[in-house]
Amino acid sequence: MPFLRIYKTFSLLLLFASSNLIAQPYAFITNQLDNNVAVIDLKTNLLIKSIPVKGKPVGVAVNHQLGKVYISTPEGNGFTVLDIKSLQQSKQVKVGGASVGIAVSPDGQRLVVADWYENSISIFNTDDLQLEKKMTVGKSPSGLVVSPDNRWLYVANRMDDTISQIDLKKLRIRNTTKVGAHPFGINLDKKGTRIYSANVESNDVSVLSAKNLKRIARVKVGGRPYAIAFALNDTLLFVTNQDDNNVSVIDTQTLKEIKRIEVGDKPEGISTHTDDRHIYVANWFDGTVSVIDAHTLTVVNTIETGEGSRAFGDFISR
Repeated sequence: MPFLRIYKTFSLLLLFASSNLIAQPYAFITNQLDNNVAVIDLKTNLLIKSIPVKGKPVGVAVNHQLGKVYISTPEGNGFTVLDIKSLQQSKQVKVGGASVGIAVSPDGQRLVVADWYENSISIFNTDDLQLEKKMTVGKSPSGLVVSPDNRWLYVANRMDDTISQIDLKKLRIRNTTKVGAHPFGINLDKKGTRIYSANVESNDVSVLSAKNLKRIARVKVGGRPYAIAFALNDTLLFVTNQDDNNVSVIDTQTLKEIKRIEVGDKPEGISTHTDDRHIYVANWFDGTVSVIDAHTLTVVNTIETGEGSRAFGDFISR
């Protein structure tokens, strides 16, 4: 009996270890001009597949709980669902207008899609992808992020120069605050205490209290900042600067820019590896992804992905 118990325990450990090896992280990069999504294996940094997605794909949101990836398709009037295990399309959903920003709640239960032309957001239940609520927000909603407790949704309204806070329990707008000119990419720290927005036209990043959208600071960065990612336990913030072909690094304690890192041409989407150290930057005009080491603040790899690499949103699975 003791031997049998030991054997069973060992077998379970082997099964658990093998399942962990299979569930490796990927980066899903939307190639707008190629109408596909490039899949990068983050263990090897190799491009392993390109999945056809029609409709000029832009936005990416990974549902870590359900093993799904949602791709916004502005010319497809909605979004496409990819299965992480099979790396295949599983569904297409119509929303209307031009979907750009897309995000999943941390618990994986809700998907939010921003409609650029209709000035609205649509909230879906991820179990059956049924529409729960469609809400009018500001002009040209783009970046989206949900708080760690799944209670609050934040929306960057680009043409209004505002960020809106939406109560996901009551499904109504709680607050809207002015930020810099043309906010686009937004992100929250892990504790959900501060929200950061990349303001394309004012060349800066707004820092606000996530609780009440009280303005804390504005930090100057490079030309036409687009999107934002954290690394090293939220101590560093990385911002893609489209016109300068570089990434600004901000110390989140001092709220000062400490470095600019040269990357590819027209950097846009940015996400952080599960190791919290390596940052992946999609370069739109180059068709590449630059990999930055947050410890050395240098580019350590460049990966060819396809034409028009944008990857706007959370594009790394775990």
